Amino acid sequence: MSLFKPDVHLSFFDASYQADHLFEAGSPYRLFREKVLPLLEKARPTLEGMYCATNGRPPTPPVLMAGVLLLQYIENVPDRVAAEQARLHLGWKYALKLKVNDAGFHATGLTRFRDRLHAHEQARLVFDTILGGLQEAGLVRDDGPTRLDSTHVLGVVAHLSRLDKARETLRLALKEIAGQEAQAGWAEWEALWGRYGHRAGYERDRTVEQHRQRLAEVGEDAARVIAWLEAQPKAVRDGEQAALLRRVFGEQFEIVQERMEVRPAEPAQAVRNPHDPEMQWSAKDPARKTAWIGTKAQVLETVKDKTPQPKGMPTPNFILDIVTTRATASDYEGRELLEAQQQAQGRPLSPETHVDAGYVSDDTLAQAKSEGRELIGPARPCRKDDGLHGADAFDIHIAERTATCPAGRESVKCCRIHDAYQKAEYYRFHWGRQCAACAQRSACTKAQERTVCVGLHHDALQERRLQMKDPAFQAKLRLRNAIEGTISELARNGMRRSRYRGLVKTAFANLMHGAAVNVKRWFRRLAWRMKQAETAAQAA
Repeated sequence: MSLFKPDVHLSFFDASYQADHLFEAGSPYRLFREKVLPLLEKARPTLEGMYCATNGRPPTPPVLMAGVLLLQYIENVPDRVAAEQARLHLGWKYALKLKVNDAGFHATGLTRFRDRLHAHEQARLVFDTILGGLQEAGLVRDDGPTRLDSTHVLGVVAHLSRLDKARETLRLALKEIAGQEAQAGWAEWEALWGRYGHRAGYERDRTVEQHRQRLAEVGEDAARVIAWLEAQPKAVRDGEQAALLRRVFGEQFEIVQERMEVRPAEPAQAVRNPHDPEMQWSAKDPARKTAWIGTKAQVLETVKDKTPQPKGMPTPNFILDIVTTRATASDYEGRELLEAQQQAQGRPLSPETHVDAGYVSDDTLAQAKSEGRELIGPARPCRKDDGLHGADAFDIHIAERTATCPAGRESVKCCRIHDAYQKAEYYRFHWGRQCAACAQRSACTKAQERTVCVGLHHDALQERRLQMKDPAFQAKLRLRNAIEGTISELARNGMRRSRYRGLVKTAFANLMHGAAVNVKRWFRRLAWRMKQAETAAQAA
């Protein structure tokens, strides 16, 4: 597509000429026009770099598309409604500086614009543009404290049983083969296509045994298709659905003594729906009260100090970043990805980050301290088996390699363990024969002697558990709580369920939700300040 220069001349049909009196100071559409649209205009060179300068038909102006995309997320509407709003809604036309008689564009233009953003690695452009505007306005600082938490994002896929999942995966693989016309001459094709070529007609088995029997039958058919694929040309053998069929087959079935059998259970990272293999099952808590199929989002937000603020003042905090990970990724991994993203964007890491217990371990505390930063969050309670003394009951000094038990006896041996299987390193302290005559043995161990295993930086964890008893530190811990409201606001804005399939597109949607929430908070603060100034002027 080729580009043309925007029309800068004001005409009688411009919404700003026709309807300026309809949008008073503080109106969201006026604020969008005055504050947000100039920021998007600054990004014009980057947006125009995604298009060819001379070839093809002229596209819808990219700044307009970026503005429509942001308004779409602010008002949480789908593509078709957003395209209609840009054509029919006077507020949108005023906010985007369009003519009243502007004919608009087709809804598929938004899809193509998003694809172009992904193709040119500009998925963060709108979010970073808004954040840059907040920094210019003095509302966001790079060196201030932050708070971090994760939330679940549901995928746009249905939950399938193991049988339906295997059948649907096999159907998609056969459909791919049929599209390439590679099935000619395959004797089993007609029978396989007759059984799996259509989505309708799945039976709901009444018993577990019937379910496993039918699943085994699907597995045998899948094995035949996989064996046939291995003898085909590379284009057929390495197709996307063929690769997915091999993966699902390996997750659902296993070969035992040259026989195919159904696995007793699926692996944790198994495909949950072949229409979006990147969506995974996970649970937020040990009791699995919050279980979902989708992804996980790490939300980073600024934290203002606790100085008293005027009553009714909107929140002064803004979202700094949102990083989307697999649903099964831990919060440790999510924090590392977020910090790597912050450094890639050229932003300094926060000197003080408020988190919950999911981010706090001996390693993360020691790492933050070595970098001159502070990770403020509660340490998880020490694990205690059958009510016996946990590691927190022992006075352990890693530097001296010594440990003293609750009875006052010092360990006789310390070993540094390199566990290749679990890919972990830790220290193990032994008390040997001292435990035999100890009066507290029944409260300490059921074995002949007590051993205690702790991480390489257990001192940092031990120090944090002591800090948690300090009222001043407890007050600092409460600063994290407000991010729950931010996550709730993101969920109400539509982030709880992804709009698109795939991890990359879901990550883009989450960033757009973050940009929309930042714009709304910015507008609320501007409107509040205008109202305060008006009240002060009236009082004077």
